[in-house]
Amino acid sequence: MRSGPSRAVGIWLLLVAGAVVVQVVLGGITRLTDSGLSITEWQPLLGVVPPLDDAGWEAAFARYREIPQYQLLKRHLTLEEFRGIYFWEWLHRVWARLLGVAFAAPLVVFWRRGLARGLERRLLALLALGGLQGVVGWIMVASGLSERVYVSHLRLAAHFLLAAALLAALVWEGLAIVRPPPQQAPPRALRVATAALGAGLFVQFAWGAFMAGLKAGLAAPTWPSIRGEWLPAELASGRWWWDEPLAIHFVHRTLAYGLTFAIAWWWWRARSWLRLERHLVLGLVMAQVVLGVVTTLNAYFEDRLLVLGVAHQLVGVLLLAALVAAAERLRPPPAPLAAPP
Repeated sequence: MRSGPSRAVGIWLLLVAGAVVVQVVLGGITRLTDSGLSITEWQPLLGVVPPLDDAGWEAAFARYREIPQYQLLKRHLTLEEFRGIYFWEWLHRVWARLLGVAFAAPLVVFWRRGLARGLERRLLALLALGGLQGVVGWIMVASGLSERVYVSHLRLAAHFLLAAALLAALVWEGLAIVRPPPQQAPPRALRVATAALGAGLFVQFAWGAFMAGLKAGLAAPTWPSIRGEWLPAELASGRWWWDEPLAIHFVHRTLAYGLTFAIAWWWWRARSWLRLERHLVLGLVMAQVVLGVVTTLNAYFEDRLLVLGVAHQLVGVLLLAALVAAAERLRPPPAPLAAPP
């Protein structure tokens, strides 16, 4: 009898993780093209089918014309342009549904065949987390349908952080199955430092989502200073640092510098325990800093911002995946089995 999950389960989880990365990219495109509010209804089943005739498109466009985003910002939009933004939001939602099927259907097969032995509760938790992500996604969209011209940046952050958590869990569980267990226990301090870097990256993700939701890049498309200041006066405005665009900009940059130096220190400390993973983490964080600077400087150019912003988000989640891979490599070896009496 098997004592643990099959290697096929680990490969499946890593493939689903790759599909989550694609979904994050689609989410970035949807956000940067202002497509997220083009579909004003949530129909988990019927929503798979887009409008199929002129009457259907006119009805969808009429619903969009009722929300504040169209009335205050997008009155110039034609039906043909509406179809373009509708496509990205539709694809983002359909890919999410396909992700659910790609997880749930193999889960049933692996479970019935006993190939997921010992992993059942964690797989159910991953399934629940994916479902929660869909619910939070709609709650986010709903925040932009009545009083706002864009979705709530706080709900956008929650949506993105849930996606990051799902990706991290999939990578961890998948690698824990496909890679052999470690033979030596790495220093506890190194494991703690790796976990701390992961926590710091999640905080950075939150402020990155605040940047995106409030379009804070437009507030200061300059570098290295923030619109000619090193400490923006808005830091003392009395508003929370997750509501004031320039304060958010400052926090996001400061966290980026701090994480970069911390990862460089970690890269050196992990040299005796990690090979590919430590180089991958350091290379990705350096690429992310460069992308962050270039994205900021091009914030006013929509075509460039679309490419650079999506690349910035993609490298961010790849950095998370690489850090999780390093953390999994540093896990302590399993406890030895007790000798039979």
